[in-house]
Amino acid sequence: MIPPHSNAISVVISTHQRPDACERALRSALNQTEPPLEVLVCDNGSTDETEARMHGWERRDERVRYLRMPRNSGTPATTRNLGIEHARGDWIAFLDDDDEWLPAKLAKQRAMVAAEGADAIATNALRSNGGTYAPDAPPIWHPTRLDVLKANPIIMSSALVRRELLLAVGGFPTDVRSKGFEDYAAWLELAERGARFLVLGDALVRYEDGSADRLSTESARIQVGVTRLVWKHALRTPSPARIRTALRSSLAVGHVLGAGTWTWLGAQRRNRTRAPWSPADRGAGR
Repeated sequence: MIPPHSNAISVVISTHQRPDACERALRSALNQTEPPLEVLVCDNGSTDETEARMHGWERRDERVRYLRMPRNSGTPATTRNLGIEHARGDWIAFLDDDDEWLPAKLAKQRAMVAAEGADAIATNALRSNGGTYAPDAPPIWHPTRLDVLKANPIIMSSALVRRELLLAVGGFPTDVRSKGFEDYAAWLELAERGARFLVLGDALVRYEDGSADRLSTESARIQVGVTRLVWKHALRTPSPARIRTALRSSLAVGHVLGAGTWTWLGAQRRNRTRAPWSPADRGAGR
């Protein structure tokens, strides 16, 4: 294990086949008013000019380190985990290659580390359509374990997390079934272990929403996966509030999939005496 630098921040940028966007993200990390210790660009097997460009950045700025997967893994979890493994700072700040930070992002999060003692600090974000991701967000929010179970409170490119805690939960799950919500899986594991979360209402990230007409089948797959995940955590330490949260997540599947899903939900209700998921399902992802 690489010994950490006390209170230093390592930035992990996950990238694949987007050298122009990656360079924009990289510049936004290097140009922080309180710069990071290093920026690790973790490439998920790009076959374009990403590698050559990033080696150029390494030569120009000693803070830049380029790490590469030999082939594309199909999930950003592998490159994020690669960055966590090789980071020298004791805090990890994540940045996706199509997003970028405002200049004071890390400085404001550092101040919250000192003032609030949190283990994971996130922020609000500016959306690509010009709006704010959470327009009614309070200045500071401390999500509880139940809040994290109800919904993912963390925008990935805003997250600053203690490295030792990420290592303790094994980083992000890399199985293909978790693609699209591997970050939420990690936050839930951190919450179960007592991690203290904090979310700033300030929008300190420019966040790329992606296509508005995302395929319904992909949305459905993610919602089903999230619901399985929520049930797994709700049943670890069941309570009325946690079970209600899991049931609401099940209902959300119906909204995504349409009327055909109500038949599936009916089957879940009939089997509720044993649990909404089979024992094999509950063990998935552990």
